[in-house]
Amino acid sequence: MKLLIHKPPKITTTAIAEKAGVSPATVSRVVNQPEIVKIETYQKIISAMEELGCQIQYKSDPNLYPKAVSPIDHLAAKTALEPTQPMIHMQKGLIVINLPSLTNPFYGPIIKGIHTSVARHGYHLLISEGHLNYNTIDSFIQLLLDNHVRGLITFNHIEASVFEKLAKVTTVVSCCEYNRHVDAPFVTIDDVAAARNAVEHLLAQGRQRIALINGPTQYKYSRDRLEGYLQALKNAGITPDNNYIVHLPDIDSDLAISAATALLSLDNPPDAFFAISDVYAYAVLRSCHLLGKKIPEDVAVVGFDNLEQSKITIPSLSSVNQPRTQLGFMAAEILAETIMNPDIPVKKIVLDTELIVRESSVK
Repeated sequence: MKLLIHKPPKITTTAIAEKAGVSPATVSRVVNQPEIVKIETYQKIISAMEELGCQIQYKSDPNLYPKAVSPIDHLAAKTALEPTQPMIHMQKGLIVINLPSLTNPFYGPIIKGIHTSVARHGYHLLISEGHLNYNTIDSFIQLLLDNHVRGLITFNHIEASVFEKLAKVTTVVSCCEYNRHVDAPFVTIDDVAAARNAVEHLLAQGRQRIALINGPTQYKYSRDRLEGYLQALKNAGITPDNNYIVHLPDIDSDLAISAATALLSLDNPPDAFFAISDVYAYAVLRSCHLLGKKIPEDVAVVGFDNLEQSKITIPSLSSVNQPRTQLGFMAAEILAETIMNPDIPVKKIVLDTELIVRESSVK
């Protein structure tokens, strides 16, 4: 194996040797002939490089490494060194964002927040669309390996065993969506409380037949917003009506228009809607317009996410505001901190939301 040394700012092989408690010659052997180095010594020097901020990029041949060591075991510290150079460059590398969909406008401010933090720490950013599951994880891991990815921020719900495979090759932080059964860092909101507050607002306006347009139930946010909806109805002494609850397979306006139209065409239609996405809520506004329903006189509507368009719809849309830019920025900050110090305690952050009341829910 060869580790390629790029131009240094200040970190030298002598500094690495002092940090690891070995000789500069031993550091050189790890760089140029790792196969002849004891595993304990190899790991000690690699750890010293990580602590000093080196970015290590491994060659793909595992036979070049000491016994029990492979590129996948140490991908958290990825740099390359050139044996003919005495210095090591602190090149940061690549961060990947994994989104389930690029078409959902919800993600825009979050990506902006991530980009602000990533640029601050000197990383480059790559966005990958798609779900991470048993069928896709191997090809995704190969993408991480091929591009020497330093860290991953994911918005997907990931099964525990799949998450474990990811965590072996890079540092992972979940944003918004996360798996409760995985002990890994995340930044999110309290979806149960946010949904409960939104439905309580509709109840306070005298609404009794409140419909829910929900998203894919494999996501934590959908399950939690359903729970908040049910809690609010129960606390008000209202028995939930399953005819008023719709689960859609995707954040799709056409599907939501069809669902809202069907609900509004019932013999005893809803007098209010809680939509777990503003995209769904816009569809309710459209359906009401097509059916001649007045908002909020006939039907009150509350959405979720407080997208920019919510201010300019007619009527303007009441919506739960998430601190989206802050969510992204904090997720990236936690990622950068964890990359530099993998032994820090796992950070799990829950941010507050706010219900923005507009014309769609109050007379």
